[in-house]
Amino acid sequence: MIIFDTNAVNQLSPSSPRADLIRKLRQSKHHRVAVPWMVLEEMAAHQARLYPEKYHAVLNSLAKLRAYLPWAPESSLEPLDLERLLDHWRDAYREIFEVIETSDAAIRRGFQREAMALPPAKRVKDRSEGGRDATIWFSVLEFLEQNPDEQVWFVTDNSSDFGDGSVYRYPMNEDIRGLEDRLTLLKDFNQVVSHFTKEVSGADAEAAAAELLKSAAVRDRVAQTAMDLSSLTGFVGLGDGESMEEWYAWLAEPEVELLSVTDVTGHEIESDVWYTANAQWVLYGPAVDEVEAPVGYIACVWSMKVLFSARDDAAPTLLTSEEPSPPDTGDESCMRILEALKKRVADIVARAKRRAVAVQTPAERLIAEQLASSLAKLDTATNQLALQAAARQAALINGPAQRLAQQMAAELKRIDTPAQRLAQQAAEHLKLVNTPAQRLARKMVADQLALIDSPLQRAARQVAASMPKLDLAADLHQPSGRDEAVAEGVEQTDSSDAPEARGAGPEDAPADEDNVGE
Repeated sequence: MIIFDTNAVNQLSPSSPRADLIRKLRQSKHHRVAVPWMVLEEMAAHQARLYPEKYHAVLNSLAKLRAYLPWAPESSLEPLDLERLLDHWRDAYREIFEVIETSDAAIRRGFQREAMALPPAKRVKDRSEGGRDATIWFSVLEFLEQNPDEQVWFVTDNSSDFGDGSVYRYPMNEDIRGLEDRLTLLKDFNQVVSHFTKEVSGADAEAAAAELLKSAAVRDRVAQTAMDLSSLTGFVGLGDGESMEEWYAWLAEPEVELLSVTDVTGHEIESDVWYTANAQWVLYGPAVDEVEAPVGYIACVWSMKVLFSARDDAAPTLLTSEEPSPPDTGDESCMRILEALKKRVADIVARAKRRAVAVQTPAERLIAEQLASSLAKLDTATNQLALQAAARQAALINGPAQRLAQQMAAELKRIDTPAQRLAQQAAEHLKLVNTPAQRLARKMVADQLALIDSPLQRAARQVAASMPKLDLAADLHQPSGRDEAVAEGVEQTDSSDAPEARGAGPEDAPADEDNVGE
């Protein structure tokens, strides 16, 4: 276990190389990295301490403005909320460190030690101080006592209070008795780097990083995380007409390919190599506008900082990311990647269309005849989404699809055109059967009736009003190997939910002044 004192990680930026290295140490599973609860509180306090002062400075400026203007200005200031800011920094640092809880006994002992001005507390002029240092000391000792198999490295630059680890002053020498062999003091972050890691850099590191980031597993992870992208003001991307289009979120997971890798830094930790790098990805997929209406296929470039390992079982961690931006049409490499992504999507849609109309039973042929013409007219984005939804829902037994067929039959009894009678016969027939292919057909009826411009659209809308809405963006997550996801899903009787995206990078923070490991 590596335990940090406040002075070793003070003002740590969550996006800094120091924070990246701590994440590498933790994710390697070879080491635990922690701070005592008291250190967590000090770190959060140091980040938030200027907030009340700056808040009241703005409040005073607004008061002066109101006094100057002959009208009441519309500007206002939200209430001061110091605890909210502290919680933000606590959460940011909990993402980096494990937190060792500080017991009430440790807090009492720490401030008793300060009252007597005994180490690690001390007397300064006419007062005593160091209660928090003493509390941190007792937190470390409690961890050693409660974890008899752990070796602890305590990282602190406060040698004047904690010593250098070779000799402890009274009464610290009594506090540590019996635990001396399991506690090692390191002076600063540089000693952590030199003691626990071996830096890997140069062309070999960049080549290894690029190879890892091109893998299907990493591309799938990026695609899943991209589903969390959303904006109140919109992003700008490149539409299929080579014009700039505004979009607000992805409608389904985009196709992803690596564009470039730069600023690679690797550290070998107990024979495992962990990297951080700046990566650029080309994304291409269906997107929506501010009212969630489809805007077609959009291409963009997404830049991010990634933490990943050479281990096959280690999922990459997306640390920070920028807003997606339009691809550079003058970049030949980027345009080649984009053309390959467009072809990949077109192939997926073509295979889905062929398989969707390859039906066998009379009832399925009946429905396919009604849907074939509409499938040919659908644009690729809408058709891909409808077919993916059908594939995902094909394995549902006695669920919403079956109830939809029953509701459709009841609604369609009220209408009497030839096409509507045909659909009614199909719906009545489908109520009596329950094979996987027939369940797929029922779902396709429900999806396609909402898209085909015919009198059946009115019946479908009546049914849809009584049914829960299908969240396509959430429902269309696919597992790795998305090139075959739609085709395979049509053939399978069982479907598996893909893991939710999950995204996350830390909040923006002030830049870290230290350059360790950079």
